[in-house]
Amino acid sequence: MQRLTKLFIIALCLSVFACSGKKEEAFIDKLKLTKLDGTPLTSQDLEGKTVFVNFWATWCGPCLKEMPSIERAKNELEEEGYVFLAVSNEEMDKIQTFEQKQSYTFTFAQSGLEPEALNIYSLPASYIINAQGEEVFKHIGAKEWDSADNLATFRSYLKP
Repeated sequence: MQRLTKLFIIALCLSVFACSGKKEEAFIDKLKLTKLDGTPLTSQDLEGKTVFVNFWATWCGPCLKEMPSIERAKNELEEEGYVFLAVSNEEMDKIQTFEQKQSYTFTFAQSGLEPEALNIYSLPASYIINAQGEEVFKHIGAKEWDSADNLATFRSYLKP
């Protein structure tokens, strides 16, 4: 009986410790993002906004093919509260050179993590992060982001 009581107390202590309120790091902060001007991009910068995050690479054909549709979706949705981020873990100068050669107006950023550290094993990989900082949508592969169905999906995450 004494042994059972000790086990119960240990289990109770562990459950209290596990539920101690330690807040999980926001998805955006997990990415360790740096804007092309060298400043960090954090969840505080995006607080209260719905964010589309697209992981891509300069060598990824499907990534480059979907970028025009991301630009069109951004133009359609930014007035409704969306922020669009194109994130690569390539060298900063490579991302900057790519961005300078393009006419895209979404924000480019560098991630300080390898995609595998975020459980990304194929590019492009896209996420929607709601205004509370929670990942609410994930898609692996290229898409026409400005199609009527996808715009409706985007808008569905704007609602509280």
